[in-house]
Amino acid sequence: MNPIEYTRMFEAEDRHWWYVGLHALVLSVLRRESRRLGRPLEIFDAGCGTGRLVQLMQQQGHRIEGCDASEEALRLCRLRGIDTMALADLNSVEIEPGKYDVITSIDVLYHVDVIDDRTVMRRLQNGLRPGGMLILNLVAHEFLRSTHDIAVHTRERYTRGMLCRRLEEAGFEVKFATYRVSLLFPVIAVYRLLSRFAAGRDLDPKKVASDVSSPPHRLINALLLKTVELENVLLRATSLPCGSSVFVVTRKQPNSIGDMDGCNEKD
Repeated sequence: MNPIEYTRMFEAEDRHWWYVGLHALVLSVLRRESRRLGRPLEIFDAGCGTGRLVQLMQQQGHRIEGCDASEEALRLCRLRGIDTMALADLNSVEIEPGKYDVITSIDVLYHVDVIDDRTVMRRLQNGLRPGGMLILNLVAHEFLRSTHDIAVHTRERYTRGMLCRRLEEAGFEVKFATYRVSLLFPVIAVYRLLSRFAAGRDLDPKKVASDVSSPPHRLINALLLKTVELENVLLRATSLPCGSSVFVVTRKQPNSIGDMDGCNEKD
């Protein structure tokens, strides 16, 4: 993505409703998996960005390694005190076979520099122990493509069914698949469509900014966060049928993760 986006992410991640809500969802899955295994987890974060999720996973007591293809991202990780991330390209990264309980990859595989997402999925699977878990979050629905996607270098936006099929082709069993940011989806869809229309065609891709920024007014940010937290509660019981992101939990081999069971849609 455009270099300035790393700085914007670093400044927003620990407070912005979108990041806080997503990280809380990931951490809740990790807590259940840690309880199931009866110990802290060995985790690899594939595409760690500026490191806020790594920081939070460490606070849960897990041992985290990972990588990113950006020197700037790793520099910002070090500002958070994180020095276990390596410079590596997911297209060619060699992960030690069978080492990790969990691999997380949050908003990475949609990137234009990912040549073949199925190949990357197979590389990630190779790094998991038998029964190991892969957690993915990716942008959803091509009709939501906007200037945000230009700024963050989106190759494609996914549907839930598309992502499930690709994961299954890569040898995973999908245990839970849902759309996210569903309660706010109508507002986000209108905003994205209007921003795409307003931007027109004469854009300099290097100067386009993403939707990521420091949080809006504190009360607005708090209200949006409460909405996403409510959605996270709903996701304990069911998947959601629409949203601006798609979130999946998969395993290298058949296993269970509480009530998260089944790929819910083939769309």
